[in-house]
Amino acid sequence: MKLVYKIWIEGDNKAFGEGPYKLLLKVNQLGSIYKAAQDMNMSYSKAWSIIKRAERELGIALVESNIGGAGGGGSCLTPQAKILMNKYDEFCNEAGEILIKLYNKYFSELL
Repeated sequence: MKLVYKIWIEGDNKAFGEGPYKLLLKVNQLGSIYKAAQDMNMSYSKAWSIIKRAERELGIALVESNIGGAGGGGSCLTPQAKILMNKYDEFCNEAGEILIKLYNKYFSELL
């Protein structure tokens, strides 16, 4: 048996969690929303809507897009997105450690 949990941030709607986090990691790695969507087997429009919903709910810009040209377009994360992602990652790691300790405290003898 193991503990399973999900952590996300909500406003009026779900704003940011594991899905948007992974998508932004791919955008940062590949330099493109389109390439990130392809890599994650999702449509570009779905990826774009995930990012836009998160930006709207959080009230911050997450991605800066550059229009294509001779070298093609691309996208990069805003400084605010990088801060958010670092804090989300640190929070999830720390929360996970605490949740595992609590799980072991309450269920180790039972399960």
